[in-house]
Amino acid sequence: MSAAVKKILVLSLALIMSFTLVGCAGGELTQEEIDRIVTNVTTAQFDTVQLDMDMSMTVEVVGGSKPGETTMVGSGTGVMDRANREMQMTMNMTIDIPDQGEQEMATEVYLVGGWMYTSVDIPDVGKKWIKRKLSEEIWQQQGQIEQQIELLKTAVEVSYLGSEEVNGSACYVFKVVPSMETLGKLLSQETSSMGGVDFSKLNLADLFEEMSVKEWISKDSYQIMKSEVSAVLEIHPEDVGATKSNFEKMTMDMNTAVRFHDYNQPVSITLPPEALNAQEMP
Repeated sequence: MSAAVKKILVLSLALIMSFTLVGCAGGELTQEEIDRIVTNVTTAQFDTVQLDMDMSMTVEVVGGSKPGETTMVGSGTGVMDRANREMQMTMNMTIDIPDQGEQEMATEVYLVGGWMYTSVDIPDVGKKWIKRKLSEEIWQQQGQIEQQIELLKTAVEVSYLGSEEVNGSACYVFKVVPSMETLGKLLSQETSSMGGVDFSKLNLADLFEEMSVKEWISKDSYQIMKSEVSAVLEIHPEDVGATKSNFEKMTMDMNTAVRFHDYNQPVSITLPPEALNAQEMP
């Protein structure tokens, strides 16, 4: 596996983790009512929440020495304890790479005891635990609900699609046109801690060709209950420090769905023993 392809796998995983951020019927809402609901979402309080996620991605490589189509399918779970500033997320993916067959890639993230522990298990790279001090900035970066709220709060447009029930809760369904500036910042923050690969010079927001975001908001609690994101990105060699000998163009077609549940229920987050030997990063 070339260095350029490894970098793309890390970028793909980082984008997926970032998006674990999203038959309708109902009447219309005025813009004033939509603005009021968005305000209520941004001020809704909770201590704990759990989530489940599913994703799929197709990466098509044109040109270079290894053109072809790579597919990724994955699922994950997460737990957040805001009161104790703890979090745990896992993501397991099956990757079908041309001429290499199916391979497994897994990511684990823990925020425990004032540290952030991260493990990324990538084919031909292996699994390694790293840790860094948990700063306020890192806590905000890893907060899945906070990222969803930030995209909603800074959205260019929020439109009402109707009503739908999620996990027994009646919800407003909204289509969200996110601010690309905010999205770029969130993605840059997320990729900065993934796999030790530097994407700081990559303007991630400029890579999006298409994007669709839908949010399901509880009518009772104004909590985010579900989120769906579909996106198409186009990447060129110079975007990731590669050359045309690696590839001419790469297209990433991604779909993610996240379901949030069990708000304010007791949770338990335990760091795996092998993470105790994690290498400290600056």
